[in-house]
Amino acid sequence: MIGLRSLLLVLILVFSNEWMLAQQEEEIDWVYEIDLLGTELAQKHPDLFFKVDSATFFTNFNRIAQETAGQSTFEISVRLQQVLAQMGDAHTLINYHFNVDPDFILPIDLYWFQEGIYVLKTPLEFGQILGKRVVSINESPLEVVIDSLSTLIVNDNPSMVKNQIPRMITWTQLLEYFGFANHKGLELGVMDQEGHTEKVYISLPQADGEVVSVEPDSIPFGFKDQKAYFRDHYFPHENLYYIQYNRCWSREVEEQFGSGASALFMPSFKEFEKEVFQVIKKKPIDKLVFDMRFNSGGNSAQGTRFIKKLSKSKIKGEGDIYVVVGRKTFSSAIINTVDFMNLAEVLTVGEATGGRPNHFGEVKRFVLPESKLVVNHSTRYFTLVEEDAPSIIPQLMAPISFDQYMHGIDPALETIRMYKGE
Repeated sequence: MIGLRSLLLVLILVFSNEWMLAQQEEEIDWVYEIDLLGTELAQKHPDLFFKVDSATFFTNFNRIAQETAGQSTFEISVRLQQVLAQMGDAHTLINYHFNVDPDFILPIDLYWFQEGIYVLKTPLEFGQILGKRVVSINESPLEVVIDSLSTLIVNDNPSMVKNQIPRMITWTQLLEYFGFANHKGLELGVMDQEGHTEKVYISLPQADGEVVSVEPDSIPFGFKDQKAYFRDHYFPHENLYYIQYNRCWSREVEEQFGSGASALFMPSFKEFEKEVFQVIKKKPIDKLVFDMRFNSGGNSAQGTRFIKKLSKSKIKGEGDIYVVVGRKTFSSAIINTVDFMNLAEVLTVGEATGGRPNHFGEVKRFVLPESKLVVNHSTRYFTLVEEDAPSIIPQLMAPISFDQYMHGIDPALETIRMYKGE
């Protein structure tokens, strides 16, 4: 049994910690901090006010600075991000997600298919929601929740929203900020394939336990190994060569721009490239597929050099090369997509890209001195195409449905297989 003195000591420590945390929040001079943020961005960004004028920007920041009383660093960072999202540059942002408490993240995986957002993974005790479409959160229709969360995203195109919203839905701190949940948990409304609905309450924090996932007949081929930097596969009966490029990064890029120690654990693109051109040289290839639908960027130079070599190889001519893009295709992967479009006769396949073809990039960071908020900002504008479109729209659209996913069908690959040319 705990003695009275020990109990008092525990209570003192608990309240002292809470008081210290509160003091840390109060000690931040947010007027100074937010003024510094605005000034630094205006100086460092190549054209911060291309969409919203400087007067509006600083007025919005000043309003936040005057209204910080009683708000946490997380809440203030979310408000700041809403202002930056309105500026129109998806690379310039507050990394508010660094302050998301992992204990209050819903332990579920979601994906936005053609039909809506589905549950792909969940703790065993909530197994009844697996493979069902999310329709509400605490009685609020999912569409209303999405509208609020979207204020944190540069809403250039629907693909960018589809890419980010499923993960944001699992951050209950965000949901609480917008009034859709509280820190204790939430009620998730789901619908099955027959249209039957049910509601399940998920309390937080969740203890670690067994997790269950949907069990498709087989994983669609392009979805099988999204964590691989790059991979390839030759289909001999179709003379189809598939290359998946998930990251514009490698051992060589890390050695040049990152840490030599980290490079030891990364795959070599130089070695991969040799293997690719050996296949191209030795195997009959009617269709070559270059898949960047899960590539959110990195360093474009590696891909550009590869594409130049590929365009000079025997695999060229209209309809021979297919470039798969999607909602995650962003930043340097957009540059490499345009490289393909400029250097070879290709057909683009998949979904509209999350990134714009003309876009800000070459991101740098700085940290605010008191709050320690990490801020990303662009340093350059890339003009890659004449028309300033919000997205690259594939010539052959091939979005994926939940039913296709469960039956192991990759619509992008199937579209390529079936395409006979004009």
